[in-house]
Amino acid sequence: MSDYNHKDIETKWQKEWEKTQLYKTSEDSTKENYYVLDMFPYPSGAGLHVGHPKGYIATDILARYKTMQGYNVLHPMGWDAFGLPAENYALKNKVHPRKAVEENIARFKSQLSQIGFTYDWDREINTTDPDYYKWTQWIFVQLFKKGLAYESNEPINWCPECKTGLANEDLEGGKCERCGSIVEQKPLRQWVLKIREYADRLLDDLEGLDWPHSIKESQRNWIGRSEGSEIEFQIKGSSENIKVFTTRPDTLFGATYMVLAPEHPLIHEFEENIENLSDVKAYIEEARKKDEIERTSLTKEKTGVELKGITAINPANNEEIPVWIADYVLWGYGTGAIMAVPAHDERDHAFAEKYDIPIKQVVAPMFKPTEGKDAVRQDKPVKRRMNVHCIVKHHKEDKILCLDWGKYEWRSFIIGGVEDGEDPVEAALREIEEETGYTNVRFVGEAGPEIHGEYYAEHKGFNRYAVEKGLYFELIDETQKDISEEEAEKHSVVWVERQEVANFLNLENILLRWELFNEGGVFAGEGLIINSEEFDEISTEEAREAITRHVGGEMKVGYKLRDWVFSRQRYWGEPIPIIHCEKCGPVAVPESELPVTLPDVEHYEPTGTGESPLAAIDEWVHTTCPECGGAGKRETNTMPQWAGSSWYYLRYIDSNNSDALIEKQKDEAWSPVDMYVGGAEHATRHLIYARFWHKFLYDIGVVNYTEPFTRLQHVGLIQAEDGRKMSKRWGNVINPDDIVERLGADTLRTYEMFMGPFDGAVAWSTDGAVGVRRFIEKVWRIGTGDFVETTDADVQSVLHRTIHKVGSDIEKFRFNTAVSQMMICATAFEKQGVSKKDFLTFLYVLAPFAPHVTEELWYMLGETNSIHTQAWPDYDENLLIDEEVTIAVQVNGKVRGEFTIEKGSEEETLKEKAIKLESVKKWLEDGEPKRIIVIPDRLVNIVV
Repeated sequence: MSDYNHKDIETKWQKEWEKTQLYKTSEDSTKENYYVLDMFPYPSGAGLHVGHPKGYIATDILARYKTMQGYNVLHPMGWDAFGLPAENYALKNKVHPRKAVEENIARFKSQLSQIGFTYDWDREINTTDPDYYKWTQWIFVQLFKKGLAYESNEPINWCPECKTGLANEDLEGGKCERCGSIVEQKPLRQWVLKIREYADRLLDDLEGLDWPHSIKESQRNWIGRSEGSEIEFQIKGSSENIKVFTTRPDTLFGATYMVLAPEHPLIHEFEENIENLSDVKAYIEEARKKDEIERTSLTKEKTGVELKGITAINPANNEEIPVWIADYVLWGYGTGAIMAVPAHDERDHAFAEKYDIPIKQVVAPMFKPTEGKDAVRQDKPVKRRMNVHCIVKHHKEDKILCLDWGKYEWRSFIIGGVEDGEDPVEAALREIEEETGYTNVRFVGEAGPEIHGEYYAEHKGFNRYAVEKGLYFELIDETQKDISEEEAEKHSVVWVERQEVANFLNLENILLRWELFNEGGVFAGEGLIINSEEFDEISTEEAREAITRHVGGEMKVGYKLRDWVFSRQRYWGEPIPIIHCEKCGPVAVPESELPVTLPDVEHYEPTGTGESPLAAIDEWVHTTCPECGGAGKRETNTMPQWAGSSWYYLRYIDSNNSDALIEKQKDEAWSPVDMYVGGAEHATRHLIYARFWHKFLYDIGVVNYTEPFTRLQHVGLIQAEDGRKMSKRWGNVINPDDIVERLGADTLRTYEMFMGPFDGAVAWSTDGAVGVRRFIEKVWRIGTGDFVETTDADVQSVLHRTIHKVGSDIEKFRFNTAVSQMMICATAFEKQGVSKKDFLTFLYVLAPFAPHVTEELWYMLGETNSIHTQAWPDYDENLLIDEEVTIAVQVNGKVRGEFTIEKGSEEETLKEKAIKLESVKKWLEDGEPKRIIVIPDRLVNIVV
């Protein structure tokens, strides 16, 4: 038996595969095509750490597996090489960013080549290559011609030290990531793309995608479609209006103030009327220093300044209400103004309490049981009255006063009616004394909003329509008198620990009262309209349109998604192919003159004006207008890094086409991408931008399909051994070159797949990697040792279960369990022996994971033609014992369905499959489950 020398073996086969072009993409028309894609990397100067190859290894395994299944496989790689890091490096070192990019790409390619990937380097792309970005510019020209690209003044993150604009991802805590300066908001001329026109299509088409639920939800939230109304509030003493978009026009009567974004143009327009202008300007200046994330953070205390001297008229009731500015309102979202309804919005409520602004309830929760003994009885009369719900706290202990109603089986707070001539507090004090005997009680405040209820009052013998007021009291001391014999027979007094109150109460409306009390008095749900004049006691759903019509508003659909700001004030990006002419305005560069290339300079400096460094290169800027032949100036803003990454997957299909972005027949043959793998951090921007551009390209006839990526899989992070993110700062970065040198590429590949579930975060363990190395060595020992004539029947069964499981697990991205099964199989071989034929079959299964050692053993055992061109082996179903199990699915303990799945499936897979059952979906219509309990191989119980 020869020693396993991974260095010689891996170097040998990498050279051989390159020489024979083993991984050149086949376009055999007799085979089906399969396109597997990685999110291409930004080639940074730091090179790869061991976390980076995880996704690349997974796609490589899938690509090899699909090749063995008989597919033509496209598995390419390229570079997303424009952007701020190279720009910063260039400015710091006074060199051209292209130099840094070329060095970094060479470094990345060198590292990737050591790991043994199946990339077809003939299809390599680089977003900074003019032959590539010619077509990025071409797409922009088409967007411009279709009216989907326009100019606008938009606030950007401006670093006064670096003298450049920054994307949100370039900030850390409101400061420039590069220099640490506080970033300001600076309005600048920008190019903007009308992505919002595609919002509904981007939402609707998510349904047909095989993507993780969390990614699709992130996109839905990012797009944020909402139905509502556009309503105008007139500024008192002026013909000007403040326009707002609201999803809750039913709450309009409860609007007690308005809030404008600090950037709202009306502030400047009404400067002469603002009595505290210096305070307002100081606040606006502070807001400029905050980034969008900081301004809109839910945990940040809300601040604002009233525009004294400016008031608005609520169009619902003609009440005069104050106007404030606050940084949590953004000019780019909606209309840059909101109507604030503090009784029904937590953010508005906190703001109103802080600044002592009136809070007016206009929606009441409606309690109306439809079954059980409390349900309204049609044969009984209805009597209306106001009730009080009294929450009383003990004066020393954290206990709440409750009643147990004996024969009625009710458990509640003290409740009772308000008699003629009483106010609610007087009625509550009377009820407390009558029902409990406590006489020394202090009123603290309201206990949540008013509740309306319609139910059968069993102890009274009639239906009750009740307006229920919640009031909060505390005992001053335990002074208590005897209660009447009649009251004592009805109920007993119970002091309940605060944390046990919800478990003690059993009346739905009283439980609702406790919930509302603990939520601080805000009710944001649907219910019944109150305190709204002629609209009282209609449902919130009815009121939306009725109140909108009443005030002359308009029903509209709104989106959180904003049009895409498509400019960067930098040199290192794709030039925007527009020429500005005083006579003709902005004119697209003729397609025959693309690409517009960057001027070749040794180095450059920021202009300091907010313009791109290109603006200072006169000989490049000044040109001729293509329409009138007069003097023109080139656009000096460049495209964002997102531009080249929004369509790169198409160029891999037809990478050398100089006449078109992509040949439509080739697109039809290879698109859409069958499997796309990358980080979950791209859930929104990149994936939404790419989907938008793809749909546009479909609309203009460039591509054949409306979606670019059929299936998506995100990659879990690999953390350092100390459990933290790998970073130079912590000194915990592990270089894959070191692992390849010491343990081998096959060990690195197999270990990264074995670490844990593919989409989960896991910490690197060098000891774990050494354990996988021992597995590879075990396979080597078996392959270079003696074989038995015939494999034992039990071992045959293990082998066939391995063939089945590994193939199934590769498809499902359960690589950790696939490796585990191969380890079990190798151990069985070593203990009980294996025939040469069966061992070669095992090598087929291991080959996608450990391509070098399997290729070496394949040839050592007398085989020819690469193992990676062989067919994936079949398995004998008769040898698959207990491979599948039936899982029962319960909702709140009741069986609602079942499904069959592979034995030993992971909990997350079981949960996902359970909630997708049609027989279960209807039980989840009211929202997400509270929790899901899994008993492996037996049961999933969904608690709602």
